[in-house]
Amino acid sequence: MGGSGTWHITAQRPKLFAAAVPCCGADTDEDATASLGTPLWNFHGNADKNVPVDFSRERIAALRKAGGRPIYTEYAGVEHNVWQWAYTEPELVKWVFSQRRYEHFGS
Repeated sequence: MGGSGTWHITAQRPKLFAAAVPCCGADTDEDATASLGTPLWNFHGNADKNVPVDFSRERIAALRKAGGRPIYTEYAGVEHNVWQWAYTEPELVKWVFSQRRYEHFGS
């Protein structure tokens, strides 16, 4: 439940993390816009049989509509094991480490 857990924690504590990278996260109880305070790069394979790709498409669309600027990468023909592609994405590490969280812990 890594992807879903990522969406859940960023919704519950949107200013705790400098960045988050959900992969093929399933539906959660939270509205996607609750994660607006965290920069996100979301990954999903369009052939995922475990978690429909529409979950990611809808969350990203909701964040963008609310003024967020999440990055979304959808891989054609990739199933649920999307992390095998995501974690080798050339720009991912640079993007994650370029994010900053300046608030005091717990704020």
